[in-house]
Amino acid sequence: MHKFERSILIHAPIDSVFHFHDNPENLLKISPPNVKVKLISATPAGKGQRVIIDVTQFGFFTSRWEAEITVYEPPFKIVDVLRKSPFRSWKQTRLFEKISDTETRLTDQVEYELPLDAFSRFFAGWYVEHEIEKMFAFRQKKTKELLEAHSKQPAESVML
Repeated sequence: MHKFERSILIHAPIDSVFHFHDNPENLLKISPPNVKVKLISATPAGKGQRVIIDVTQFGFFTSRWEAEITVYEPPFKIVDVLRKSPFRSWKQTRLFEKISDTETRLTDQVEYELPLDAFSRFFAGWYVEHEIEKMFAFRQKKTKELLEAHSKQPAESVML
């Protein structure tokens, strides 16, 4: 099992940061430009929410990803598990910590296994790990930019 963790301080209220992340449409706004994400369907936010996306990488490789929210504890925690993806397993935990009324620490924790893990790890593990780190650095930076630009608006209006 591979593990990854990254945090960022966002100058926005915890409710705004949390609800930005429970809206799957915002995933399209924070995905790196070299990764195309298309939202296929999503059920309402909350525990049990199902989100289906198509992800195109390297300009030609498209795969369908199906995620389920398994933990939903507003405004502190969201956990999603990929039920279908190129990974053998994937669990992402998003933790939201209130630093002040206008500051929130967002921490992304990911646990994943590659398909044919030992074989994949030997041939591509370093590359996948590097790409995941780059992706989360981009996502967190973009989330920070978008939310800080709109931190004066109520959480419901931060649909960007």
